[in-house]
Amino acid sequence: MPDTAPKGRGPSPLLAAAAFAGVVLVAALAWYAWRVTQQADQLAATVAAPVPARPAAPPAAAPPGPPPAPAIPENQIVTRGTPVAAPPIELPTADGKTFSLAAAKGQVVMVNFWATWCPPCAKEMPGMVKLGEALTRKYPGKFRMVAVSVDEDTAALMRFFAGPAYGGLPRNVVIAREPGIGQVTRAYYCVGRGACRPQEVQLPETYVVDKQGRITGVVVGDIDWQDPSAAQYLEALIKA
Repeated sequence: MPDTAPKGRGPSPLLAAAAFAGVVLVAALAWYAWRVTQQADQLAATVAAPVPARPAAPPAAAPPGPPPAPAIPENQIVTRGTPVAAPPIELPTADGKTFSLAAAKGQVVMVNFWATWCPPCAKEMPGMVKLGEALTRKYPGKFRMVAVSVDEDTAALMRFFAGPAYGGLPRNVVIAREPGIGQVTRAYYCVGRGACRPQEVQLPETYVVDKQGRITGVVVGDIDWQDPSAAQYLEALIKA
């Protein structure tokens, strides 16, 4: 007898394709979820990690040239804490001679840098000359006062001392000459108080050199040399 039972049909091609696509989609979504989780973990680790410190910037380079001069009180005698050897002086004088600091060793020497066109210089000069002449007479061979003029014009220098306040070149004060801001002037400003830059060389300025040839005192600017304290200061060095 022939088999008359109905035979079952197999899955259709359309349903098979849909099932396969669903499997692929599920796998893709699972991979994407895993990838997102991995990236989130990496980001969290990066945020939590300590940020390395930035290297410190190198210190700024010092400006060229010597440092600025140290501040020194003006218009008064300032004693140096540590005396320093005075630079040599070998200059012509207004009366045609030569002044040598080396030849004055063993004496107290007051060296003033000035100019006739400098108002503070002209202001302090009469009292300074009087003090210099008085101490030179009182302590012969033990004290010298030297005023180094930086005037370019010799005639202007001679006219300055021809006035009624002086009546000619001082007899007991050496008037030396170094036209312009020369080597001796710069050496004293640089060694005496560190004013090595051109703009720091100003007038007047005075340096006191002791018997051993050392700068022991500095005066920045003008002072009243007739004040008793000035003579007392110099006489203490002379008598030391």
